[in-house]
Amino acid sequence: MMYLSHNELVTLCSKAYESLHRQCGESDVIANMVADLEMSGLKGVSHFVSSMDFLAAEPDVPVGAFLTNDATISADLKGASLLNHFPALIDVSMDQMIGRSAIRIEILNSHNRWFAYGELLKLAGKGLSVRAQWSNSQAPFHVDCVWNAGRRFPDIYFSELPQLPKKCLHIDVQQSAFTAEDFGPFTTCITAKSLSEADRRAWRDGIEIDESHWQALKHYASRNLVESSEQSKMGAGGQ
Repeated sequence: MMYLSHNELVTLCSKAYESLHRQCGESDVIANMVADLEMSGLKGVSHFVSSMDFLAAEPDVPVGAFLTNDATISADLKGASLLNHFPALIDVSMDQMIGRSAIRIEILNSHNRWFAYGELLKLAGKGLSVRAQWSNSQAPFHVDCVWNAGRRFPDIYFSELPQLPKKCLHIDVQQSAFTAEDFGPFTTCITAKSLSEADRRAWRDGIEIDESHWQALKHYASRNLVESSEQSKMGAGGQ
């Protein structure tokens, strides 16, 4: 294991993502999404490293978002990663929040749904109550993250009973608080307090990551250095 500062992790993740040369997704925004997840102890780096090869193979095209009724925004990612498209989808959705007390965002056929976490932290920081939930094909079979207004970190509930179609993410954003009656039965919970404590430790002591993940990120980031060097040689040879 090794320890990195927040800036070191963000810089390395940004360079790794830049090596994919994608048009969709801003590298610094995506790097902070990874770091936000990792700072809370939710394996952001592990999720990012395991997704890199898939990200490289995905179609590099924007996705559309549609207002399907008065307060529901729907987007079909067609199997793509949430990482590339989520910040833009949140911007579009928040425009629809103007003049409304609540909206729902339904994202279909998506992967890497944990990466919604960092952007939803920002929404909760604006005084909105936020709930994100999705079901998986393996344990935990259902994940339910709940931020009530004014809370920096969510309570995260896990259930062994899938409650949504696989690969779908439902996000509810509202001005009023969620209540206990809004939730189904759950088997385990990660509390907001434990996430807050993990975040404080990471800022104080550094972010602990597996050395193999560090090496993998360096490998991706090094592609840019190799390409830049080759381009420089070609440029020099042409003079």
